[in-house]
Amino acid sequence: MARKILFKGGTSLSKVFRLIERFSEDIDLVLDWTEVTQENPRAARSVSGQDAFNQELLRRAHVYLRETFLPEVRLLVDGVCEAAIEENPEVVKIKYPAAFPSDYLRAEIQLEVGPLAAWVPNAEYEIRSYAAEALPTVFHRPECRVRAIKAERTFWEKVTILHHEANRPENSPQPAGYSRHYYDVCRMAQTRVKTDAFADLDLLSAVAAFKDKFYHRGWARYDLAKPGTIKLVPHEHVRKAVVKDYEGMRMMIFGECPDFRDIVEQLRALEAEINTL
Repeated sequence: MARKILFKGGTSLSKVFRLIERFSEDIDLVLDWTEVTQENPRAARSVSGQDAFNQELLRRAHVYLRETFLPEVRLLVDGVCEAAIEENPEVVKIKYPAAFPSDYLRAEIQLEVGPLAAWVPNAEYEIRSYAAEALPTVFHRPECRVRAIKAERTFWEKVTILHHEANRPENSPQPAGYSRHYYDVCRMAQTRVKTDAFADLDLLSAVAAFKDKFYHRGWARYDLAKPGTIKLVPHEHVRKAVVKDYEGMRMMIFGECPDFRDIVEQLRALEAEINTL
């Protein structure tokens, strides 16, 4: 299974790179798209043609997850947890006994697996679970090695999410769960990852182009996600939704939990910094 998936997103930021101090609501995994298609996803297509290709790729991925991936996961957790695919065909839920009740923190681990994500750049890293850090003698093998998307790409991935949200129209409500991206970007901006990402503006261009191809929305203005025109600070109609979501997400942060007003000011400074590169 290891050769078929890559870690990405917040899970990699917390577990692999130790850049953020929050629990993830899911584990983002990239599925090798050669498992479900022999066509070139990057081939030139019209917007409608690309959308049709994406939908077919996702349909095949859903079948693969249900018929191949899920049975493998069930074998791994048998006798300890339960694994199932429920309403979302891209999410494998691993349910465990809860130690305490919570409306925001569910007693399950969600593996969100999809093929519509880039594989490069990536590298292999060693990780250790929080449980193994607290109880090192309990585990026969406290460490394991995983492949993950490099932090510089995740930085630009999340920066372009904020750019997308800064351009969101008033008649388009922001989905739940987006506040984590604002927190993550601010944390990464205080580390060497920002410097490394700034040194690779071609990677920013590649991320924006990938999103414009595979997740096209005209209003997102990915063509402006570049130095000089990038936007990170949300408008008021988006900010209200983010603030509400952030209040619910606070319990997922086990380190310093900044006030959202401070996050906005940091994003304002980061936006100005990127626009002068």
